[in-house]
Amino acid sequence: MSKDLKNGVRRGDGEPEDRWNVIILDLAFQDGMRFLSEAQYQHVAEQVRELAREIDPTHPITQRVAAIEDFFELKEKGGPLGKINVRVFFVVDKPRVAIVILGAIFKQNDGPTPFGDKKRMQRRKRKYLGGEYGEVTRTGNVSRSETGDEKNGGS
Repeated sequence: MSKDLKNGVRRGDGEPEDRWNVIILDLAFQDGMRFLSEAQYQHVAEQVRELAREIDPTHPITQRVAAIEDFFELKEKGGPLGKINVRVFFVVDKPRVAIVILGAIFKQNDGPTPFGDKKRMQRRKRKYLGGEYGEVTRTGNVSRSETGDEKNGGS
């Protein structure tokens, strides 16, 4: 059985305290590790943790976030990332007080998010909401599922 979902941040942890749970699709982790070093991944993870400390992660004070269709993208570049322009896609699951990380890309142009990436994230969002990656309790804890294998249904 694959681990389709994992808890990244638990609400109430951290200093300052995290206001949101962070749930990460294993596919999103794999996306990031395709183009980020371990140190760069840790930097991006810290940016996501900063989102978890915000009152409204869709309108943060400390990061750049934009609405894309029916989900959001965290924009990060420079610093430890060098010339890498990262986009981390997420959706807010308000009943579970969770930021759900759908995926990440190395954006190579200054234009809009590529159409194929948008469609892939919409599909992941739909599968997450349908429980195909596993179940998430109201408190944001992940329970495992046997379904959601993207090899058998596309990402």
